Amino acid sequence: MDEVQDLRIVDDVETLKALSDPLRIGLLRLMTDSGPEPRAWTAKELAKELGEPQTKLYRHLKHLEEAGLIAVAETRLVSGIVEQRYVAAQRRLQLGRGLLSGADEGELQGEVEAVALDAAVNLVGSAAESFLHGFEGALRSGRVDIDAADDERRPVVMFSDIRIPPARVAEFQRRFRKLVADVDAEPSVAEGVPLHLMVALYSPDE
Repeated sequence: MDEVQDLRIVDDVETLKALSDPLRIGLLRLMTDSGPEPRAWTAKELAKELGEPQTKLYRHLKHLEEAGLIAVAETRLVSGIVEQRYVAAQRRLQLGRGLLSGADEGELQGEVEAVALDAAVNLVGSAAESFLHGFEGALRSGRVDIDAADDERRPVVMFSDIRIPPARVAEFQRRFRKLVADVDAEPSVAEGVPLHLMVALYSPDE
């Protein structure tokens, strides 16, 4: 297989649609969170980690492979059955800035933009659902303690709807983007501990 990309920019509707499923998001998260060096996974190993039936994963793995988001790293025969190992094709994903408005001028532009918008909304929903699924599993298993006395053990959760001056909105936007950039730039280390973060901030026009 080709060398794993550090960053892939998602700038086409088909790739966006491939990402618009909670299980596929979960598969990619698991495969990219396995350490600094990409790990090759079998469907059986992925199913065990995600708590899903193995047979349920095959069509999703095929979809991700066709979109170039994962690749087959190894194929071998095990007890007469073909077994494949899959690896993420990139370490990080980022949505292209012009994705929702990049269609060519013409009668299909509105249709393409509508499909891209639906896929983007589904992607955000899928990412949130995947994050919630992982958070719930960690809570129920005791791996995360919401009552922990140690700040480093206690999760941080916040929901807020406020009205503040435009200058403060800009300041929070800047600080949030700095946080995202800092986390994004942090190298993954094999001896490190897992950290799961989902950040969303928006200020709609009125």
